[in-house]
Amino acid sequence: MERLIISSKDFCIKETLDCGQLFRYKEKDGVYSVISKDKRAFISQSEQDIILETDDRAYFENYFDLNTDYGKIKERLKDKPLMKEAVSFAGGIRILKQDLFETVISFIISANNHIPRIKSIIERLCEALGEEKDGFYAFPKPSRMAEKNADFYFKLGAGYRADYLADTARKIDSGFDINAVFEMDLEEASKHLQKLKGVGEKVADCILLFGAGKTQAFPVDTWIKKVYSDIFKDAVTNKQMRQKLMSLYGRDSGYAQQYLYYYKRENK
Repeated sequence: MERLIISSKDFCIKETLDCGQLFRYKEKDGVYSVISKDKRAFISQSEQDIILETDDRAYFENYFDLNTDYGKIKERLKDKPLMKEAVSFAGGIRILKQDLFETVISFIISANNHIPRIKSIIERLCEALGEEKDGFYAFPKPSRMAEKNADFYFKLGAGYRADYLADTARKIDSGFDINAVFEMDLEEASKHLQKLKGVGEKVADCILLFGAGKTQAFPVDTWIKKVYSDIFKDAVTNKQMRQKLMSLYGRDSGYAQQYLYYYKRENK
């Protein structure tokens, strides 16, 4: 297993993993085990450094977005509304570059759900259908998920989302091209993903931000609605809210969203 020492400047493991963008990680004695697809990394943090241990160095260097200068991003955002407070509170958040299919399934499960339950459903899914690795289970492939019907996913605890999972897995396995979003602009990509059952605008924005690198996406949830009310005082729809916030924070909207979301959630 290769060991990589990373500067902890602009990178906090807890803030990055705990801000609602991923669900396959565990912490024990200050060491986080992070699983993506069929790969795993162990990551821990001191005051100066982060230690990353993995057999898949290149994959996790990309996954943790280590080649992006977050100092420049925060500099561009610093004069925007609420950014000073949010970045001061959780300036170590990084937006992960996750596997797209895993992100689609995970955020369908996340709809109207809470993080401990999301994590447990995903773990049961991986244990049931994923390939057994050295001490963990890989995330299942579309073909494996497509073999199962809605009743199977209901028994895993997915609730009303069970039908969404079965239908989406079958659709992707049958040729629906989720990877097409990489070549689309944000709005076109969002409409494309919303052809999948269980994917609305908010879930599509989460998938595009955390799985497709569309860092101008701005998912609107309960906490972001509270942020919006702190900045603007008008009553608008979620769609209008999204557009106004994207206009306000510009090309760095996705980064701003994560700083704001975590800040508001943790200071409720």
